[in-house]
Formats: sequence, structure tokens, C-alpha cells
Amino acid sequence: MPQLPNMPQAVFWTIISSILVIAYTSTAKYLAMEELPVPVIVFFRCLFGLVFFVPWLLNHGVAGLSTKKPFLMASRGFFTMIGLYCLFTALSQMPISDVIAIQYTKPIFATFAAVLVLHEIMTKSRWIGVFIALAGMLLIVRPGFEEFNMGFLWAIGAMISGAYTTISVKFLTRTEDPDKITAWMVIGMTVSSAIPAFLVWELPGLEQLGWLAFAGLVANGFQQTMARGYAHADATAIMPFEFSRLIFASISGYLFFSEGLGILTCAGAMLIFLSGLFIVRSENNSAPNPKKQ
Repeated sequence: MPQLPNMPQAVFWTIISSILVIAYTSTAKYLAMEELPVPVIVFFRCLFGLVFFVPWLLNHGVAGLSTKKPFLMASRGFFTMIGLYCLFTALSQMPISDVIAIQYTKPIFATFAAVLVLHEIMTKSRWIGVFIALAGMLLIVRPGFEEFNMGFLWAIGAMISGAYTTISVKFLTRTEDPDKITAWMVIGMTVSSAIPAFLVWELPGLEQLGWLAFAGLVANGFQQTMARGYAHADATAIMPFEFSRLIFASISGYLFFSEGLGILTCAGAMLIFLSGLFIVRSENNSAPNPKKQ
């Protein structure tokens, strides 16, 4: 299998996607610090995401949403919404660099989900990756040395939800079109986020609405640029460049939220990132032509 058709393009789009995801999470953190209820932030994030997808919906109509797996389609939207709720709550309670560092555990939770749902085998390399990631998380949380931050559990909840959405896509892409999967996701996210938002409803101000629209636009841009990066390179080649997210998160935290980046957080993030990279590379070696998302 050819290694890379265009590595410079892959690196460029990966760096751009890293900048956009930090712009997105920084905006969410700012809105949460403005004391706008997290369910309201999640709802408008989902709503604006749906608005930006309207052209596709108008072009394909209701027929474009036909599927043989409606429950799996809808549940993916629901768990994506749960992941957003957990992520935004974590951002309101933790430094943004800590949250981004914990996000590198997604391959670990996806591995467990693959074992439980897809009945894959827990290989030696997977176990090694899991233990390395656990060591990294201990460096970030430092139990017994610092007061425990509940934001850590919210960040882990976001990664567990992300693992479910990753595994569900593996099922859905066998029979469903990617755009249809995305359409179901944005609709499911918006509908499921409306109820909790209604319970704590607070109408955002004009400035807040502007930031919410910006978050929705940037989030869509992040998804598109990340996909472009993966289109130009294999995941194992561009994953190291995704570590730039921690750099941009540290810059954002310092400039906008007066947050510092501790050396132990850096070390923990590096361990977590390396564990994910180790697992992905091991999976690549055991399967000659894996399907990446």
C-alpha cells in the first residue's frame, strides 16, 4: 500500500484542524465562563451545526434520510450530544490544556468499545497502550497530591461518548452514505439537546449568539479540515501532528484564560498521546488495509 500521496498537504490540513478545534473549545469555555448554562450552549451549537447542513437536506429531501438502521443512526446523534455536554462541562471546570490532553485517550476507549461491541481481541499491544495511557492520566490528575477536579470525570465521559460514536460509524459505513450519517447526527443532536436546554432555558444575548454561531461554523470547519488531512495521509503518519492541539490549547489558555501549563500535564499528555499512537500503529501492522475515519 502506498505510504503517502501528499504529506505536506496532510500536515497543513492537520495543523489547520488543530487550530480550529482549539478555537471551537476556547469559544465554548468562554461561553461557559460567562455563566450561560451548558445545556443551552450545547443546544445552540447543535442548532447552528444543523443550519449549516440545511443545503444538503434541501437538496436530498426526506428520501435522503432513509435508512435500515434508524436506531443506530439516532443513538449516534444522542451520544454525540452527550459528549458535547461532557466536554463543555469539563471546559468550565478545568484548564483547556488538561481537557485537550485527556482527549488523547479516545483511541483507548475506542479499543475497549471495539472489544465489547465488535468482539475484537484485546491484544498485548492494546493492553500496553492502555497502561501507558493510565499512567499519563495519573500524571495529569495527580490523585493524593492535588484536590480532585470533577471536570476530569466529565472529560472522561466525553471520551467514552466519542468511543461509542467511533464504533457506531464502523457499523454504519458498511451500508450507509457518510453524508446521510452526518445528517442523522446533526438532527439527532439538535432534537436531543432541546429538552435539557428547555429545562434551564436562558436566552443568549446578541454577542453570545454570535459566538455560538462562530462555534458551530468553526466546528464544521474542523471536521472538514480533519477529513482533508486524513484524505492525504494515513492516520499513523499524521497523528503526531495532532499533538499540536496541546500547543495551541496552551497558548489559548495563557492568552485568554490566564492558565498555565504544568510540566506534569505535558508529560501526562505525551504518555497518553504515545499510547494512542502505539495502538493505532500496532493495529495498522496487524491489518494491512484498515479503514480509518
